[in-house]
Amino acid sequence: MGGFQHVVVGLDVHQRTADAILARACELAHPDRIEAVHACNRFHREHRDYPQGNFETSEALDEAIHRQADQYLKQVAARRGISRIRVLQGSAADALHAYAKETTDLVVVGSHGHHGARTLFGSTSNAMIHGTPCDVLAVHIDEDHEGLLPGYEKVLVAVDLGDESFQVTEEANRVAEHCGAELAICNVTQADYGPLLEEAAERLAHLAESYGIDEDSMFEVAGNVAHRVHALATDIGADLIVVGTHGKHGLQLLTGSTANAVLHGARCDVLAVRVH
Repeated sequence: MGGFQHVVVGLDVHQRTADAILARACELAHPDRIEAVHACNRFHREHRDYPQGNFETSEALDEAIHRQADQYLKQVAARRGISRIRVLQGSAADALHAYAKETTDLVVVGSHGHHGARTLFGSTSNAMIHGTPCDVLAVHIDEDHEGLLPGYEKVLVAVDLGDESFQVTEEANRVAEHCGAELAICNVTQADYGPLLEEAAERLAHLAESYGIDEDSMFEVAGNVAHRVHALATDIGADLIVVGTHGKHGLQLLTGSTANAVLHGARCDVLAVRVH
């Protein structure tokens, strides 16, 4: 089963982890289907205040910033065999939202997890997920990260057992098969009530059976959704968590919790699947 068809990777020119983020994108799609982009959100500032070089006009400064970003993207993308690059104008989240409306089926950005998912000139992965019309992969980057990230080996999909759970699980299964990773599935019931847990476990087993997930990889638990998903991902060694998002309607999923809550505090990558 193939990977994604058009992947847009948002990079920060001040980010030293661009190669790791691009490597993640290449794990999910061929380099020919990947485009590296950077959003310049400082166009048309007062050129006399710019600390580097002398510029007669703000337009001249804009051109210099654009050239710098373009050169940076060419350099980091070429190392991964990626030839498509683009410098966007505006704030990172807004620019990527608008650009992804065309034919993009995945946006990839970096995330610093418990430090607030900061990336792209101080914007956040949260802002990227909100309003993005396609899937979003937040690549977890530790502060002391060096070198490349290992390939995906275990994918944990967290569902609420609603109608959209099949769509989320289908996407998680597609990614797992493409990467040769093992797929596990969980549901978190917020009320620790025996009959409710039993019913949820039966529904989870039916969903898991549809994708060939064995009993050892099914987890029905109770408690706070984000906390339990984070703990479970750590316990089973998951390197990717897959959740669903309703995009502009808010990231409602997982029994009323949010994909944002799962993104914050995650010690691995998080893929937010845009449900329809």
